[in-house]
Amino acid sequence: MIVVNGKRDSFEIEPPPVPAEEIRETFTADVVVVGAGTSGKAAALSAAEAGARVIQIDKHTTYRWSGGIIAAIDSRLQKQLGIEVDKDEVILELMKWGGNKPDQRLIRLWADHSGAVMDWLMDMTEPEGVRTVMYQWPRPAAFDLKTEYYKEFPVGHWHTDGRNKTLEHKLALDCAEKRALKLGVDIRYRTRAVRLLRRGKGRVTGVIARDKDGHKVQINARRAVVLCTGDYGSNPAMMQKYCPTAAEVARKNNIYMVRNEDLRRAPEPLNVGDGHLMGMWIGAVMEPGPHAPMSHASVGPAGSTPFLRVNTEGSRYENEDVPGQNIANSLVRQPGQRVWQVFDARWTEELPRMGIGLGRFYEVTDFIRGRFNDFAIQADTLKELAGKMGVSYGALRATVDRYNELARLGKDLDFGKRPDRLTTIEEPPFYAGLVVQEFLVVLGGLNTNPGLQPLDEDRKVIPGIYLAGNTVGNRYAVDYPTMCAGLSHGMAWTTGRLAGLSAAAEKATG
Repeated sequence: MIVVNGKRDSFEIEPPPVPAEEIRETFTADVVVVGAGTSGKAAALSAAEAGARVIQIDKHTTYRWSGGIIAAIDSRLQKQLGIEVDKDEVILELMKWGGNKPDQRLIRLWADHSGAVMDWLMDMTEPEGVRTVMYQWPRPAAFDLKTEYYKEFPVGHWHTDGRNKTLEHKLALDCAEKRALKLGVDIRYRTRAVRLLRRGKGRVTGVIARDKDGHKVQINARRAVVLCTGDYGSNPAMMQKYCPTAAEVARKNNIYMVRNEDLRRAPEPLNVGDGHLMGMWIGAVMEPGPHAPMSHASVGPAGSTPFLRVNTEGSRYENEDVPGQNIANSLVRQPGQRVWQVFDARWTEELPRMGIGLGRFYEVTDFIRGRFNDFAIQADTLKELAGKMGVSYGALRATVDRYNELARLGKDLDFGKRPDRLTTIEEPPFYAGLVVQEFLVVLGGLNTNPGLQPLDEDRKVIPGIYLAGNTVGNRYAVDYPTMCAGLSHGMAWTTGRLAGLSAAAEKATG
């Protein structure tokens, strides 16, 4: 339990026990998986494949999903394409990004096992007609990792059925759920876990939940419970305590809850830290804060491509050649917390040399042209564009003139951007796209050992329970590292599978 100035936050205080007479029915399984999102799907299926009888519960009407890139190293697809990734370099870069705060053993866990987990996933998706492709591969001829300001590793995998033109993680999750049901996993949606069962310092023996009819039920676990309940980004009190820098944007612009129709129709708030709280109530400890937010920028029609960016005063304020997470970090320090991306008619020629990375585009496709039609404002003169942007024409004119001067000089004397990504803005029509900060999830969890077991205040293992996905602490710090596109999903699949296998391997009790 965390105590600040002698006081505990109300959400950290363990509620009174559920009276036995309120339990309407009792069920028993070998493994109980709480949560049916990405890590939960991996955990339940893996435990079932290992021969365990599994009950899986989730308070939503279906599973939650978003995006679709999955980071892995040494998958068979990467080997087929001749993609070689230095694990040690990736791990050390991730540690550097996090200020050496993450537990390097947990990052190594993902790096060492993610390739095999991706192969396992492809074994399920391929028979269903779902193909796996590498994200942003092959890379543009001009791309050279050694010359990039920020690293960008070829680890992202995503799934397609040939019909979807955008990322759709649901394709892989559907395959996992189908196989889980075939193996007898008892999946119960609209069933919310409210308490973990643990006597004193003993084992966790199950959960108490509220079923779809509002009745309290007890689900005993003969082997172990796996906690896969997602993050706490929709809990304002927890955000204010553990991730205060992103608390406001999480409250005002949490796009996770509107990413698909299932989420928009959710009957109650999701991702409110249920698992974190239940864990703390039985003695687990939240990792030290502040926690890392996944808070990207909605980076305009051209994605996070490093075209000129100006604030609402019409001024340039940074080297634009940074990832989407970093764009968000700087824009919130600008007037009104919004900025504009500005470019001209030659964007189709310039896009291929603008680098790659999460949210960047380097090919001119129908999809990209559609983004320009949907999200860009257009004008025949810079003065007209300034009017539509709501910025001073004089300020914008001066900024563009200076930017053009630096582009012709071939050296960014103001912010040090690499010369080949400096582009003049002089050929009409002129374009601008609004950039604002968006929040997805927060990446803080409970103190966890390399075996994915939660630790108490004495750093001792709490037996009978495993963690997966965003309940796992000490994986990230500072910010979400976009150098490995899909790392959050990759860690969710990997920790879910490993936790599920470990739970199934526990000695049965009772």
